Amino acid sequence: MFAHSKFHCLLLSLLLIAPTAPGAASGAGSAEPADLWRREHRLIDLHQHVGCTTQHLARAVRIMDAVGLGLVVNLSGGFVTPARDGGPSEFERNKTLADTLHPGRFLHYMSLDYSGWDDPGFSERAVEQIETGHRLGAAGLKEYKRLGLYLRDKAGNLIRPDDPKLDPVWKRCGDLGLPVSIHVADPKAFWLPYNERNERWKELKDHKSWWFGDTNKFPPWKDLLESLNRVIERHPKTTFVCVHFANNAEELEWVDAALDRHPNMMADLAARIPEIGRHDPRRVRRLFLKHQDRILFGTDFQVYNRLILGSSGNEPPPTDADAELFFAKHWRWLETRDRDWAHMTPIQGDWTISSIGLPPEVLRKIYFDNARKLLVRSLPPPTLRARRISQDLPLGQPVRNSLWELAEPVRIEQRATDGEVNPALGTSVRALWSERYLYLAFE
Repeated sequence: MFAHSKFHCLLLSLLLIAPTAPGAASGAGSAEPADLWRREHRLIDLHQHVGCTTQHLARAVRIMDAVGLGLVVNLSGGFVTPARDGGPSEFERNKTLADTLHPGRFLHYMSLDYSGWDDPGFSERAVEQIETGHRLGAAGLKEYKRLGLYLRDKAGNLIRPDDPKLDPVWKRCGDLGLPVSIHVADPKAFWLPYNERNERWKELKDHKSWWFGDTNKFPPWKDLLESLNRVIERHPKTTFVCVHFANNAEELEWVDAALDRHPNMMADLAARIPEIGRHDPRRVRRLFLKHQDRILFGTDFQVYNRLILGSSGNEPPPTDADAELFFAKHWRWLETRDRDWAHMTPIQGDWTISSIGLPPEVLRKIYFDNARKLLVRSLPPPTLRARRISQDLPLGQPVRNSLWELAEPVRIEQRATDGEVNPALGTSVRALWSERYLYLAFE
């Protein structure tokens, strides 16, 4: 159930008006469900990177509001280890600023500090970091592709995802209910020859560090996926969100089998719709229907001194309008049956994609229900914002006054403590206030 007692008390103390006619308050009786969800800002992007400065956060929220995102998970929350001067950690500073300026709009994942990897007791100190992050309000742990590709010990050996020294970390995340969003490997083309014949050349020529074809420095692509599989198998009580469509958007059969084999594995869509969309849309649609409870909406949208729309190179910086189109193409791919159209991240390749037209009951799981279940421990309480009006409204009548269009709708649904939702038991609520009354309208 909706378990925030503060909100219940508010409802009980108000002068309520008569129930609205269906769709009257929202003005969206004929809207498609996903359009209504965006109007209500219900969508959750589980995979963004946002610089925690006043300017970057404000720009991110402007774009969120424009495209219909209610909540963003910032995977770049930072380290929880104290600052060198003894002050608050990077994570604390970032979370405090975002929560102060834009309460309820961001959750933050922490990152693990690998300093002292070769020193005795690293595993114990790493577990302490996880416990600190949990105490400070981290919604999860983000692990970048540095494992297996960049991080090395003092002897120069790569640190792999399945290194036994990390097992206590993965276990403690499971104990505390912290999901792990983990990135290993990259597209197969990043292991192919570094030249203009590589289909990802537009990206690679601007990011030489993304090329892993030197076998003297980097392991084979498949080895990294197998290493991650061993981690997921060893820690069945820990939820692993394998980002970028299970880190293997090129092999649908592999993703299908991995999700079948690992009940504790989920997959986000971040920066991989251009790759997934190359496949036969009928096959992709079947896969999404089969695993509809395990797929999460994410974009890899980034807000720093420039916007990054899933990926970037040396092209001119995108505008806010470009960002809105970027998100609109995500909606188009998931919601329509359009064929052979230009995808949202051209630098990733010169090909077209075809949409998969998911039904509303599956769309809502991918857009927000699955994320709400995953993040149930960390979700902010719902906020109902009342709009000021200069005159009182007539009471005891159906709501048809156009003033209600000023009020932002908030959807309330029956929800269990584990995040499981019953959409049939729900309503949209709007609030207005005058000098005399606070008004609530229910659909």
